[in-house]
Amino acid sequence: MMQLDTSLFLLLNASAAPNAAVECLAIFAAKFVILIIPLYLVRLWAAGGRRNRLTVLALVLGFAMAIVLSYAIGAVAFRPRPFMVGLGHTLIEHRSNASFPSNHGLAFAVWATVLFLVRRRAAAWVAVALGTLVAWSRIYLGIHYPLDMIGAAVIAVPVAMASLWIIDRYGEPALAILEQLQHRLLRRFVRT
Repeated sequence: MMQLDTSLFLLLNASAAPNAAVECLAIFAAKFVILIIPLYLVRLWAAGGRRNRLTVLALVLGFAMAIVLSYAIGAVAFRPRPFMVGLGHTLIEHRSNASFPSNHGLAFAVWATVLFLVRRRAAAWVAVALGTLVAWSRIYLGIHYPLDMIGAAVIAVPVAMASLWIIDRYGEPALAILEQLQHRLLRRFVRT
């Protein structure tokens, strides 16, 4: 399996002399496309409504659970990034931390999975498309293996399900507290 992963990485990774336009696209996707997620969360929260806001809570909880799980996996089963073992071509700098699973991949996979599970299919497909672009870019730039992305997608499914289960049971009181806090902050902000 690792040999297949390495072969796929070398197939998708940039060449020694990459096309400048493709490199720019990959760098933009790897660094900035993830910012769409918090913008989506803010837009969904600002739109109001119980369903929208419970979806935001499920997503935020899912992201938090996924990151904690990612760091735990990295600590227990550390896999070096391709550049740490001298594999392929690396076009951007990155910390020398665990490669598996990809935190970027986890974020997009949790986003898409939660949206599919709450039947927001159009937005979920956008998350899949953007996640695929980001996954390709991070492999192309030499900072992740393909299995880092596939593993993130696999991990995201039970994380998203657990997040929705928790929000189904405890989301209403949490939402009431957050909306009350929001109203207090807005009143204070409007007074000043």
